Amino acid sequence: MSNPFQIEAWSEYGVGMAILLVRIAYRCTQVGLKWEGDDYFAVLACVFFTAELSMLELIGQNGSITGLSDEIALTLTEEQKVKIVYGSKCLLAGWIVYTTLIWCLKACMLFFYCRLTFNLQQKRLVKITGAICVAAYLATITVFLTHCHPLPRLWQVYPYPGDDCALNISKYLALVVTNVTTDLMILYIPLPLLWTVQIPLRRKILFGFWLCTGVFIMIATILRCVICLQDVSQINVGTIWSIRETFVGIIAVNLPVLKPFLSAATSKISSAAKLSSQRSESANMMPDSMRLSHVNRHGKKRTVHEITAADNSSEERIMHHSEDGRASTEHSRERDDMGGIKVTKSYNVQSGTR
Repeated sequence: MSNPFQIEAWSEYGVGMAILLVRIAYRCTQVGLKWEGDDYFAVLACVFFTAELSMLELIGQNGSITGLSDEIALTLTEEQKVKIVYGSKCLLAGWIVYTTLIWCLKACMLFFYCRLTFNLQQKRLVKITGAICVAAYLATITVFLTHCHPLPRLWQVYPYPGDDCALNISKYLALVVTNVTTDLMILYIPLPLLWTVQIPLRRKILFGFWLCTGVFIMIATILRCVICLQDVSQINVGTIWSIRETFVGIIAVNLPVLKPFLSAATSKISSAAKLSSQRSESANMMPDSMRLSHVNRHGKKRTVHEITAADNSSEERIMHHSEDGRASTEHSRERDDMGGIKVTKSYNVQSGTR
């Protein structure tokens, strides 16, 4: 049975994948197969996002050495130990996949900046930030693979391998430093442009909201580190914050690319709704001469029903009144446009005097 963390994680995965796939399809309609660097990294993001959720599912099913003590390890069966070893290996793979996904999103953003019209100083800043991101990624992966030596201690069930191996302290600290630092540099690149460019206030507010998503990503990274290092039992909370971080990152990276598509889609929907409303109003409007009225017993009009109009060139009316004056039958002969005669019949009911 799925727990709330799994439901949220897979829901965000579905929305995130939909955004990535729409982005890829939209770019194909715009440039065909003449892709830029950010398009290739968007495809890699799809792969690593799927791998991240798969690793988290396997870790949840098998467990890991996180929070495991010697006393607990001695009570485990061989089958349980095998599952924990497998889950711990998936945990290491999950760390690498998650970090690679985050850096793929950073690469998407940097390549997108390269396609924008920046001045020489900003373009140089994009290149410097890109080089620092590559170095930061390599440094982070190196910490993941070397902070617990030898590597098999990362899935050693008994004896207890130590806090750094079991609680991944070095991993959290390294990721916070490199991830937050590179995010700050990426966010800084467009800031001077926002202050100097002459655009409507509404668009500046939208850009500001977009930049806030980057701030959220940094907060999520720090929060995850604090939660997991303070209380190992809160590992599920820390895990869901990593999913939230990648989910918001996918939205933030792809929003600038999808903005023209979203604007066009919104305009089409608005136009279709307006056209449908106009057609509905036109269907309800009929000439007054072609309305059939009901009268109440005091001779006052009560309701009006519209009927189909016909354009008649001439008409003759023959009235027959009843003796009491209460009812009359009206025969009319109408000459239509083709020269023929149409005979119609209507009834008029009125209250008689008593």
